[in-house]
Parts: sequence; structure tokens; C-alpha cells
Amino acid sequence: MLRFNMPRLLLDIDWSFFAREYMGEKLSNYVWCVGIIVATLLLKKPVAALLTRISSRLAARFSYMQHKNAIRNMLFKPIERLLQTVLYYVAINQMDTLLDRVAIHHSFGQNEKINIRLGDVIDHVFLFLFILFFTQVITRFVDFIYYLRLGKAQAEKNHSKLQLLPLLKEMTKLIMWALCGFSIMGLVFHVNVPALITGLGIGGVAIALAGKETVENFFAAFTILSDKPFQTGETIRLGDIEGVVERIGFRSTRLRNLDGSAYIIPNQNLVSQNLINLSMRDNRVMKVVANIKYGIAHEALMQLIGKLKDALVNMPHVKPPIDVNVETFDKETFQLVIAYSLPHPLPDTATLVAVKRDVNMKVFEIINTNAIMGTPIGTS
Repeated sequence: MLRFNMPRLLLDIDWSFFAREYMGEKLSNYVWCVGIIVATLLLKKPVAALLTRISSRLAARFSYMQHKNAIRNMLFKPIERLLQTVLYYVAINQMDTLLDRVAIHHSFGQNEKINIRLGDVIDHVFLFLFILFFTQVITRFVDFIYYLRLGKAQAEKNHSKLQLLPLLKEMTKLIMWALCGFSIMGLVFHVNVPALITGLGIGGVAIALAGKETVENFFAAFTILSDKPFQTGETIRLGDIEGVVERIGFRSTRLRNLDGSAYIIPNQNLVSQNLINLSMRDNRVMKVVANIKYGIAHEALMQLIGKLKDALVNMPHVKPPIDVNVETFDKETFQLVIAYSLPHPLPDTATLVAVKRDVNMKVFEIINTNAIMGTPIGTS
């Protein structure tokens, strides 16, 4: 019966075969290079999953356990690319003799020559990819921290954090990618970064002057966040524009009107004009205006006013003060203005559109049975 003897089998192998050279490189180095590449292709996903799992467990110590899957999804691809880049670099560096050969040779006259080794090219390409993918990993961590803090702010209903977190996230990622760009220019392309930053500082003045409005809107965003005249979710009025604040960005703020229309307002307009925060009030004054034809007696008009007040007092959600006045005498009609108040915010079971509709229909019913209506002017 044959017995498998691994040590003896290894001793019987002619290892001198791997010491042979091909194009100046040992065959063993080719084997190591191919072996590492094949192992990378086979093991990159399992190893990346393991590293991501370790990162998610570390993050779980500072967060809730239900966020583990979120960080895995965010980090898996960047870690896989970073790991693959590092292992490919290790594999290619096994062939050091080939990498020492000159890849580019160029002469400038008799004395000036440029010799670029293949190894130098590989080093610069690796450094470029490493910085790029490492920055991706860091920015994904920033996304995860934002995701974590945003969920906590939503649970606490902290409106200040809800409007500040998106700006902080975008600013942090912008800084990280700027550092990535400067690192690539300095380490890979050997650009004089301090001189470049100095030049950008001088050019930045010209850019700031050319983009004056953009710069003003940018700093106005931080004025809004620090002074807090309004927060996301609140209703504001700017001139004839009224809506709920949906998002505060670097350049503009987005409002959503009752009819679903979106208003994009530059931040500078919000800090330079008179702005009304409607969410800070505890009640909302509404008006109904109707045109009444002449010919109604004084006593009948007073009875009509009394009936309107009594009817509005008994309507759901309507609260004092309730006022009915005669205003604006035209050629054939005069205006009857009915003003009433609604609580702000309204109960969850009521909507502003529904309450206004019910009040308008009630006012129409009473006026229609007690006077001759002219052309209705509308509500506000």
C-alpha cells in the first residue's frame, strides 16, 4: 500500500527549476506574482467582507446594533477596491528586476536625459489609486456617521440638527476630496502644493469677485444656521411667497407651498429681506371677503352680522376673536369682511384647506339667505 509522504515529495522536487531566469527575472518571482493575483481574485470578496464585518462591529459599539447592515453596505465596495489595489501592488513588486528596467528613455541634447523606470510608473499608479480608494473609504465613514446622527436627530425631533447635518456632511466630504486632490498632485505628480495653494488664494479673490452672489449665498447659509430665524419643517413668508421649509442648502433654500409648488429662494434674500416665521405664532387669522349689493336695510345688515358671528363661534377649530366689518364702498356693492382665528398648528385630524372650505360654505349659506350677494372677492 502506497503512503503519501509530503516532506519527501517536497524534497524530490527540482527547486533549481524555479531559479531559472526569463527576461532577467527568476521564474519563482513569476509564480509568486501570478499566485498572489489569483489569490486576490479568489479571496478579495471574502476578505473585504471580513474587514467590513470587523468595522461594523467596532462601529456598533458606538451606535445601535441595527445599523450594522448599513455600514456593511456603505464600506464593502471601497474596502474591496482598496484591498485589491494593495494586493496587486504586492504581486507586481515580486518582479523587482523587470521593474528596475527603463520604461521611458528620452534625451534633450547631449547632456540632458530622462530615464523613467517601470517600477516608478507602477509606484505612482498605485499611489494614485490608493489615495483615491482610501478617500472613498473615509467618505463612506462620513456617510455612515451622518446616517447615524440623522436617525438620532429624527427620533429626538431636533430640527436644528436636521438642517445642520446635511451641510456638515457635504462640507466634510468636500474637504476630504480636496485633501485627496492635493495629495495626488503633490505625491503622484510632484506639484508644488504650497505654491499652488498660494496661487489659488490669489485667484480665489478674483473668483470671489466674479461669483459675488454665490459667495453671499454661501455665507448667508451659515447665517441662517447660526441665527436660526427658521428651521426645516417650519412655515415662513417672504413677500408674496409662503411655504414650508424643506431644505437649507449652500446656495438656496427650498420651500413647499400648500398646492405642492416648490420655491427655490437664494439664501441672501432670506437674510436681507423682512421674513415672517408663521410657525412661531399660536394662531392664524383668516379672512373671508364678500361683495354685498346696496339695498339691504341697516337692521337686516346688523342681523346678518350677528348671525355670521354666532355661526362661526360654533364651528369646529374656529376661535375668537371673530370680527365682521363693512369696508370699501364701490359703485354698486360694498365689502363685508369676516375675520376669524384658527389655532396653529391645527389638530392632526384637521387640515387648513378643509377648515377654510367649511367656513366659506357656511358664510355663503348665511349671506345667500339674508342678502343679495355680489361677485365674491375670495379668501386670504
